[in-house]
Amino acid sequence: MSVIAKFRRQRPEAADAPPEAAPEAPALSAMDRAAPVKRITPARIAIAACVVAVLGAGIFGYVRYGMERSLSVSAERLTIAAVTSGPFSDYVPVAGNVAPKDTVFLDTVEGGQVTDVMIEDGAIVEAGQALARLKNTRLELEVLGREAQLTEQQNFLANARLAFQQSELRNQRDMMNVQRQIDRISDDLKRQKPLENEGISVSTIRNLEADLQHRMAERESIEQSQAAERAVAQRNLAQLEQSIGRMTQSLALVRENLDNLTVTAPIAGQLTGFDLKVGEVVGVGQRIGQVDTVNAYKVTALVDEFYLGRIAFGQPASLETGGRTYALRVSKVYPDVRERQFAVDLEFTGDTPDGIRRGQTMRPRIELGETAQSLIIANGPYYDETGGLWVLVVSGDGKTASRRDVTLGRRNPEAVEVISGLAAGERVITSSYQSFKDVERIDLN
Repeated sequence: MSVIAKFRRQRPEAADAPPEAAPEAPALSAMDRAAPVKRITPARIAIAACVVAVLGAGIFGYVRYGMERSLSVSAERLTIAAVTSGPFSDYVPVAGNVAPKDTVFLDTVEGGQVTDVMIEDGAIVEAGQALARLKNTRLELEVLGREAQLTEQQNFLANARLAFQQSELRNQRDMMNVQRQIDRISDDLKRQKPLENEGISVSTIRNLEADLQHRMAERESIEQSQAAERAVAQRNLAQLEQSIGRMTQSLALVRENLDNLTVTAPIAGQLTGFDLKVGEVVGVGQRIGQVDTVNAYKVTALVDEFYLGRIAFGQPASLETGGRTYALRVSKVYPDVRERQFAVDLEFTGDTPDGIRRGQTMRPRIELGETAQSLIIANGPYYDETGGLWVLVVSGDGKTASRRDVTLGRRNPEAVEVISGLAAGERVITSSYQSFKDVERIDLN
């Protein structure tokens, strides 16, 4: 018989055996009492303290290392720069095109038909040089009509002056006759009055006195009449003179328009955009070309709207080309913002680079402030991605880089000014933070 069969035969018998009786509790006498069980013992306190210490260490480790977001990156993929103390230049680089310093457009004052073209497009011209001639029959007839009207008014004025002079002569003659009669009567009265009682009748004396008073009254009347006539004549003459003056000015303007049919160069320079043909009809106010100054240029550049409040007239600028630095200044700021940019004109304040041409691209830089000594770090993509609010600072052993809040100030294309949060000698990651925005610590390997 096998062992298994033997075991199977003996198992029911073991199951039928009664269980072993539990030991009975000892009997207590009247003098005995049950002792209470102690729940807090030194051993248990020691065990609890150990448990709390283990849990605290675990929580601290989780908070310190488990919750801190970290990333392992190769140091060769990063750009690291040290914080240094040195001069900081506040400037903004711009790109612009070379343009003539002064440009004068040629617009026709009066339209007409082109009868003669004396200069070809692209030629160098002098101020006042004739470029082309136009013909306008209507304007010529208007000049002739204005001249005829002016001549007629001048004749009216000459006749009025002649009539005034004749009236003055007539009045003077009348005054002379009256004055002569007054003088004669006064002499007769002076001779005869002393003989009034010696053969000269009283009536004769009274008649002489009456004639004298009448002549004196007549003289006064003539004087008043002459004054009134003189005032009227002078007023009419003044009106005629004013009318002739206005007609003369009007005729001068019309003649000036007639003279403008000969197109001349307003300034010395290069004639461009001038493509007139003989027989062509040009309208009033039509642009027919322009004259650009030569050997005097400016740079018209576009600047980001961020700098609109920091760029003003007269600010210095510089341009490096051909191994030399040339000085410029802001000569005009255009306030219109288009596509988040505004335009400025920069004119050379000293020498002009040799060989520059209209339309050539230049890259000057506009000075925004004076150069100052300060802490600086290299500029890079990190500034735009963090807004200059935090950086990743490399540890002294170069194995890790931790996030740190900083305050950064002005920046130029090469460097950024450090206000606070960094010290000279510390190293900062200056490459892109695109992959590190949610990372607190980087392990460098």
